Amino acid sequence: MQIQNSYRAAPSPKFCGIHIANSTNCIKNAETSIDLYQITRKDASFLQKLRNTIKMDELMPSNKITKSEFDRWQEMLNVAIDKALNSDRKCIIAAKDSKPCGIITFQPGKNKYHLDCICTWPVETGKKVTLAGQTLFKQMFADFLNGKANVLSLDAILNGPFDTVSKYTRLGFKQVGGENWLVAMRTNRETTEKTMKHLNNIINTTQTNNNKEINLLDTLDL
Repeated sequence: MQIQNSYRAAPSPKFCGIHIANSTNCIKNAETSIDLYQITRKDASFLQKLRNTIKMDELMPSNKITKSEFDRWQEMLNVAIDKALNSDRKCIIAAKDSKPCGIITFQPGKNKYHLDCICTWPVETGKKVTLAGQTLFKQMFADFLNGKANVLSLDAILNGPFDTVSKYTRLGFKQVGGENWLVAMRTNRETTEKTMKHLNNIINTTQTNNNKEINLLDTLDL
């Protein structure tokens, strides 16, 4: 009599994502190409792989950033990943030359959008990717404007490695409150439309209109 082995190996991680857009950024006569990928809900393994691979203390120049700033930057990455694991969030990864260089996670809603966190990092030690953050913002803005919501909010941190309030103010956000180390900020459709006109002058984004899922580990270099 044959005894059937009921053991089944656990399914291998899919590391699923969708290539949603290509961007070419031009500033000071220098072009930078960035690909954008939306993380799917089938498998969160890629995000965990990203968390374990990206080490800010190895990518940032140690002579310019303190340990506490390293830790804060790493925390920003972790917040973006933790929020992305929620089913009501959208998460987009930016990559230059197949190397991840940024992440943005936000909560879309019928009446209001909320940015959970955005984080960018160099693909090589000390070499920032030009306009990586603004490219991610532009993609979120496009999603926001394609819906009917009128408010887009965020909480800017004050104890980070750079002046987030000034950065977000340049993108059209205004301070509306806050507490401790956070500043509540928000923008609306009218202001975002004006911001998009500026971003369109420096960032040329082409949507792929492709919903095919791909294995991100076959596409991106981690």
